[in-house]
Amino acid sequence: MRRKTRKKLYCGKGYRRKRVSFDLVLRMVFVGLVVALAVAKLPEARARVLGSSLFKLNSVSLRGNRYLLDSQVLRIAGVEKGTCGLRYDTDKIEARLEKHPRIKSADVKKLLWKKLYIRVEERTPFALVDSHRLLEMDETGAVFEPVDPAVLPDVPIITGLSGKRVKAGDTLKGSQVSQAIAILQRLRDPEVNLYGQISEVNLRRDGSVILVAVESGVPVNLGSGDVSKRKLQALRVAMADMQQKGLLPGSVDLRFKDQVVATVQGQTASSESDEKRSDAAAYALF
Repeated sequence: MRRKTRKKLYCGKGYRRKRVSFDLVLRMVFVGLVVALAVAKLPEARARVLGSSLFKLNSVSLRGNRYLLDSQVLRIAGVEKGTCGLRYDTDKIEARLEKHPRIKSADVKKLLWKKLYIRVEERTPFALVDSHRLLEMDETGAVFEPVDPAVLPDVPIITGLSGKRVKAGDTLKGSQVSQAIAILQRLRDPEVNLYGQISEVNLRRDGSVILVAVESGVPVNLGSGDVSKRKLQALRVAMADMQQKGLLPGSVDLRFKDQVVATVQGQTASSESDEKRSDAAAYALF
């Protein structure tokens, strides 16, 4: 018969945790303090530590920029890949980014000193502002520089603004600007859908507003005061009806109650020649 042997558990030194002596901890703390003091007090020591490849910024991840190039965002943020990652403070980077007129908000995260994650939210061009030169503006009235002055967004231009000269970084306020923004928002409403057909919103000194159509250049007089969504819907129907009938509008007037009045050019072809003559006519939609 085989004898059953009882297995013994190994309890040797290999399973025991080595305790760090208090003396060793003191030495490590002392060395750390010496290095920190050397870096703080001695420029040469600090330059060597910060210039070490160990602390280089290896990766920068950008998200959210639609108009600004990656290189432009990095320049605004003051960040350069390959430099010392210990130099960068996320709060300061966010502040620099949000100071730029085109950037609405920024969020910066840091993984040790090796990686930076930058997410920005840019302002969307809603209209152009004509103030000696064309600047872009969002729905809040914030004004900012075009990314490229030679390539402007296809949005309506607001002209006739009174007051001081507008510059990038300004936020336009006042009844004129509020009225222009409200009108453009209603024109962009899906039930109106005329935003893309308007090239200009002209603010007159008497408080009235004139819209200018993109293709025909026809002026549309909205009058002064609030312009209802219902009236703009009537404008869309009138313009579509005139186009379907081949009528060329000379001007459109929305100042009358429950109607859109337009002066149109009625074209009739001569039976003896291809020349056309224009006749003034009145067009109204009730």
